[in-house]
Amino acid sequence: MLRHRTASRLAVLVLLGSGLVPLAAAPAGATPGCVDETAPSVLQNGCDDSTPPETTLTASTAPNPAGLVTVSSMTFTLGWQVVDGDQGPFGLECRLTGGPQAHDWRACTSPVTYADLPDAAAGSYVLEARAVDAGDRATTPDTAPLLPPTVADTPDEDPTPATFTWGQDTRAPFVFVTGTSYDEITPTQPVVTGAGAPIRLNSSEPGSGFECTDNDQPVACTGGRWELPDPAAGRHRFSARTIDAAGNASAWSEPIEFFVPRNLTRQRGWAKVTDPGYFRGDAIKASRRGARLVLPRTTVGELRLLAATGRGHGKVRVRVGRRDWHVVDLAGPRTSMKQLVVIDRYSGIRAGRIVIESLSARPVVLDAVVARPNRFPAASRASRR
Repeated sequence: MLRHRTASRLAVLVLLGSGLVPLAAAPAGATPGCVDETAPSVLQNGCDDSTPPETTLTASTAPNPAGLVTVSSMTFTLGWQVVDGDQGPFGLECRLTGGPQAHDWRACTSPVTYADLPDAAAGSYVLEARAVDAGDRATTPDTAPLLPPTVADTPDEDPTPATFTWGQDTRAPFVFVTGTSYDEITPTQPVVTGAGAPIRLNSSEPGSGFECTDNDQPVACTGGRWELPDPAAGRHRFSARTIDAAGNASAWSEPIEFFVPRNLTRQRGWAKVTDPGYFRGDAIKASRRGARLVLPRTTVGELRLLAATGRGHGKVRVRVGRRDWHVVDLAGPRTSMKQLVVIDRYSGIRAGRIVIESLSARPVVLDAVVARPNRFPAASRASRR
């Protein structure tokens, strides 16, 4: 291609025609706007394509905010863009840093896949890709005979390679859930009388988060020693799972069970009293014979009464539905709250209203009631899957 002719080139032709060789040639510059490369000669200036292609890169999986993916295979779609009308041909080169498959710059074709990568910390893997003007790489403008080099060759690949950095974690952690409430009577379904239900949560991977459910309803929770705040009265089934920094989730734990008593509130003939030692900070007190409490109908396989005891305290009787009365003596060493088993869990199931009645004019202070079945059918965890 004849790019441009100058007076200096014509002078060179005259000298050559006369058999004389010049001592030096005037420098020739590349014509602006070149899209290929042509060597300078006695007839024309050189041409150097100074606009390399730009590289595009798209990854099959994007890292999470921690810089991690949860897959062991990554695929990259690569391409190029040109802004000067260059028709190419173009090619691609790749370089991978990190892991056993690391390699220096080499030719590659899109898509590029790296499979079976070992887990590694965030930032461990770096893929660089650059587009190459393959047509220009095959030539050089500094090959003109008789003349010294006059055109400096601009690099024919993208000087700012597309880069993708990631780490990898494909293994799910394990979760450890421990209920720390103590109950000598029913260790596997303890009665919780504090303001919260104490639970310990741990993960096999430090820094992991947790998801928790109470009776299949999501609840906020944290690792380490933690308390489910102000749990409602009744049976609770608590489960948790842990999620690591990459987003891998463990299986849900087997549920731990506990039971929260029903706090007794004032009824006719009973007065409210407060004390930090009472369940939920309050109780009810009666000082006359025949003061009665009637609780809603329920199914009972185990019945406990939480009450204050002390010298001079009286007695109450308790029954469920039309069944026999059970007498409970509240006299004894002074305590603000004592658990008294009225019906043990081996006495069978009964249903009806729970009735509690004072048997004398001596004071009685009642705090809460544990009324629960002695059989616990498995609850579905389908909602957590």
